[in-house]
Amino acid sequence: MRTIRQPHFPKSGLSLLEVVLAIAILGVSMVAIVELLNVGYRAAISGRLRTEAALLCDAKMAEIAAGALAVQSSGMSSMPENPNWNFSVDVQPSIQLGLLTVTVTVRQSSNSTAPISMSIVRFMPDPDFNPDEAP
Repeated sequence: MRTIRQPHFPKSGLSLLEVVLAIAILGVSMVAIVELLNVGYRAAISGRLRTEAALLCDAKMAEIAAGALAVQSSGMSSMPENPNWNFSVDVQPSIQLGLLTVTVTVRQSSNSTAPISMSIVRFMPDPDFNPDEAP
């Protein structure tokens, strides 16, 4: 009697090692994606807060330039229009006669973990300067 051999076909399917390796790769990639989403979310919040600080700082500087606020130094005080932010004004004489260096600083209230702060510096005419009395 002759034995007829069947052709040898490789088994189809995945081994246990391949399945475990695929699940490990999927898990590591999911952790990386979640961390990237978290970093992106924090960066978006920081960008929004920095933009808000710049707008508030510019608004206070415009109030000073328009004469709604006095051109004088003041300590940190809260903003009535936005209680989450504080502002201060620092007025110093500049090197150029007749000009003042006005610095407006806006800072987030101290209840946040990493407060945002922004400053704008602008040269403004000194209202008390008299050119006839200048040396």
